[in-house]
Amino acid sequence: MMKKLHNAKASYIFNLTAVILFIALFAIYLHFQKTKDDIIKTSFESNIEYITDITDNIIQNLQQYTRDKSLYEALKDNDKLINSIDDYLRIFITKKYRYIYVVDKPDVKQDDYRFLLDGSKILEDKSDFGELYTPLEPNKWNKIYKTKKPLYFKHKDESGLWITFINPMIKNGKVIALIVVDFSAKEFDTLEYILHKLGYSFKIGFSFFILIFFIIIGFSFFDLKREKEKEKIQEELKNLNMKLIHEKAKVENINKQLEKRVFQEVKKSRTKDKQLLQQSRLAQMGEMISMIAHQWRQPLAAISSTSAGLLLKARKDKLDKETAIELSNDILGYTKHLSNTIDDFREFFKINNKKSQTSYKELVESVSGIIETLLMDKNIKFIKELECNIKFYTHANELKQVILNLIKNAEDALLDRKIEDPYIKIHGYKKDDRYILEVSDNAGGIPEDIIDNIFDPYFSTKTKKDGTGLGLYMSKTIIEEHCNGTLSVENTKYGATFKISIEESKDDL
Repeated sequence: MMKKLHNAKASYIFNLTAVILFIALFAIYLHFQKTKDDIIKTSFESNIEYITDITDNIIQNLQQYTRDKSLYEALKDNDKLINSIDDYLRIFITKKYRYIYVVDKPDVKQDDYRFLLDGSKILEDKSDFGELYTPLEPNKWNKIYKTKKPLYFKHKDESGLWITFINPMIKNGKVIALIVVDFSAKEFDTLEYILHKLGYSFKIGFSFFILIFFIIIGFSFFDLKREKEKEKIQEELKNLNMKLIHEKAKVENINKQLEKRVFQEVKKSRTKDKQLLQQSRLAQMGEMISMIAHQWRQPLAAISSTSAGLLLKARKDKLDKETAIELSNDILGYTKHLSNTIDDFREFFKINNKKSQTSYKELVESVSGIIETLLMDKNIKFIKELECNIKFYTHANELKQVILNLIKNAEDALLDRKIEDPYIKIHGYKKDDRYILEVSDNAGGIPEDIIDNIFDPYFSTKTKKDGTGLGLYMSKTIIEEHCNGTLSVENTKYGATFKISIEESKDDL
């Protein structure tokens, strides 16, 4: 019991001593801060007072030349007087007071000032009489013409921090010239730095004292709890160890379930992609059937007309051998065209997992045979600019489906917006190691608020026309996952441009 009382008393005395030391050190620090500020302020004010005396003396000496005219007029044609006064100003130049010069302002509305006198010692720094220049902070210079009072401000250049002091020369209540002195602020910076460093050292010592104080208090506080908490921690560690063993078993079980779930989801995703591709193919096949019907309409009409003529001539006994042969050949030609059309469409959808060698010219010509007549009937100009006929390896049928889909989308946009002089342009070329095909139109482009979503599945702007929203999604999937390329879109001046870019492979070389 006595030991506990002794320890409590010693702790109380220690804490009280620490608090008194803390208050004393804090009071010393506040006094130091005030003294530091006073030293810097006094030093700066003494410099300003010194410069004020210098410039006042210069102004008094210059007043004698401005009795009947301005200082500029007095100096204008008197180089000897200028040199004499410049020499006088040069007396005040030191390493600290770098420049002393006299300027006036020829035009009150402008920010330009005019050199009258310059006491620079270095010839390269010296300005000519009457030379115009705009100071770095013209607002502060212009302020003197309103207040007619001296002012000073800090500024920086390559050589360091400087203070510009400006004293106005006043005649008849007007400012007729300015006496300007640039002097180095290095002395104040050095003084402030030394005092700041001293204050910083004081802070470090004070902080160290506080840290030691709290460390000792902390140790004494934690020492009382250490023994009790030691037993508590050991018990908690034992429980935690058992819990970790149980959690480890649960985590292993969850990992197995997650692996199984990921495998199932990947499988479902692949199945979904296949379904989307099949759905996209079915949608394109529907459009193809429409194109076939359009391609067949004219040949069928011609066959019907030729057959009717053949039948009429036969009934009237006017069918001669040459006419029968000619009309039969016409019918054979029309049927051959119908057969070729079926072959083109059948080849278009033929599934082939192997890459084949082709070129953009071959691909576009194949697609043109399917859709160009349809575009012509709708007065849509089809422009082909195929600069590169180099062959490369790719999935040709899948690439043709993408090209056809992009052309059909452009056709729909042109018809929906009723564009005058509509056109679709195909531009194929090679750049660096990539084969590029651009499909563009003059339909006005894609709205900026949806352009980032047009490649998303089931996103469609043709909902009123039974659009599935799969065409561009599957086109991007085909190009990027099957053809080792990219499909992108951007708006140009006249419309949208879709760009297919396929990387050159080793097989192409």
